[in-house]
Amino acid sequence: MRLELLTVLALLSGSSFLIGCGEKSAPAPATSPAGPAANSSSAEDAKIAEAIAKLPEEERALAAAQKFCAVEDKSRLGYMGKPHKILVEGQPVFLCCAGCEDEALKDPQATLAKVEKLKQAAAHP
Repeated sequence: MRLELLTVLALLSGSSFLIGCGEKSAPAPATSPAGPAANSSSAEDAKIAEAIAKLPEEERALAAAQKFCAVEDKSRLGYMGKPHKILVEGQPVFLCCAGCEDEALKDPQATLAKVEKLKQAAAHP
């Protein structure tokens, strides 16, 4: 009985990874026009900075310019750990997690357009 329960729990936890982050993740709060300090705590900022620092140096500025996941656009890159990088038509795209990859690749043009919109928003808060 106990082994069956452990098996069910293991299957359930594995299935959430396969499904992706979707609604199961708690997105980081979006920043307000007043700036990032207005909506996020220094602990969240430190956690995000630590995750972004795990990226190769040449990718950090790209992730910072995008700021949010290309799929879950209310989820700040780094909030769920090291951002997941993919190439979409040769262009780097950052995601909050590997679970968003299939969705990002479904419509490459829409994903690239969303990344551009995110970069523009981050550049002009």
